[in-house]
Amino acid sequence: MRLNLIYFLVNNDYQYIEAERVARDLRTEGYSVSLIAVPHTLTIDLNKALFSQIEWIDSPANSKWIYAWLRYLLASQLVRSSFAPTAFDKLIIFTEFELMNQIIAQWFKCCGAEIFLLEDGGAGTYIPLTLPRADPLTWKDRVKLAMIKLIPTLQRTHFTKFSGTLIPLLDDNVLNGIILYRNLRINRKPPVYVVRRPLQNRLEICRGKAIFLNQPLYKDNIQTQENYAVGLKKILTALSDGFDEVLFKFHPRESEARRNEIHKTILCNFPNVSLVGEREPLEHLLAKIRPEAVVSYHSTPLLNLKGTGINPIFVFHLLNDLKDQSAFVAMRALLVSWQYQFPSNWQDVSSGFDPGATFDDVRGARPLSEIIGLP
Repeated sequence: MRLNLIYFLVNNDYQYIEAERVARDLRTEGYSVSLIAVPHTLTIDLNKALFSQIEWIDSPANSKWIYAWLRYLLASQLVRSSFAPTAFDKLIIFTEFELMNQIIAQWFKCCGAEIFLLEDGGAGTYIPLTLPRADPLTWKDRVKLAMIKLIPTLQRTHFTKFSGTLIPLLDDNVLNGIILYRNLRINRKPPVYVVRRPLQNRLEICRGKAIFLNQPLYKDNIQTQENYAVGLKKILTALSDGFDEVLFKFHPRESEARRNEIHKTILCNFPNVSLVGEREPLEHLLAKIRPEAVVSYHSTPLLNLKGTGINPIFVFHLLNDLKDQSAFVAMRALLVSWQYQFPSNWQDVSSGFDPGATFDDVRGARPLSEIIGLP
């Protein structure tokens, strides 16, 4: 009988790092794991010894929409010729947002494979799963929706819209399950499973050291350029007062010109703030830096520090232009449900901050191999 093949489909560095962690656990249990890369920002070297096979499929996502749509229109045949899955196989994806992921998932489902959505740890996964209602669609949204439904295998794709972003979702019948690292009540039909997060090494942290993860909120029309600058200065002032050493890391999507401008106009005014020059993912830098805290607006890595001994500090709720926006209201509700203890003021954004002992206390978690039905 043919053995189960377990495929991980990744789009960026964070998803790959998570897939590598999970795949390593599965390999120790005796299972064979493969990787499908549809890269957006996938820059780190892939572990060829860990995965029995690695397949690359280019993503049209970074092209202008009309060119991207034409490439997606032709992608179905490419996917069919690249993969020959069977009913013994399992496909684990991290996001539905990339349409190529959906095309691949639909093909695997058509061949009888089981499809699971494994959360990628951020608001982009959690919030769409919990939305009670969607924002109204504009005429441009409706045109885009109609164009997507012309793409082979995506006729049953549907959409939700949140905070101005149109989010494509797989038909619920395609998914055999949604796998989360934290308990969450969702508004979708597939069964929800809570999986044990792969263990992370506890670090010997450096007291008084913090790293701030910047997010290009100015680029995503969440903040004006002026409000971004004002907010960042408030954050860096609090960090400079509260920590002996502060490191600043730009987001991978920020341009070199924008990095230089922020450094010249803001960072140079804070002498104890140093720039982390590496574009290496934070997950790879933590063992080198060993900070006491990781600080950001609502960056994904803050939810994934369990076991390291590093404290996450969210600060979006302390900025008046952010705290009442729908995305941040939803994020705050999620964090409260997980018993995260927010800093109550800027003075709390300092060495010694404690997010609460029960924040990472996840009960009822099961092994991934059990959840996806491996023998």
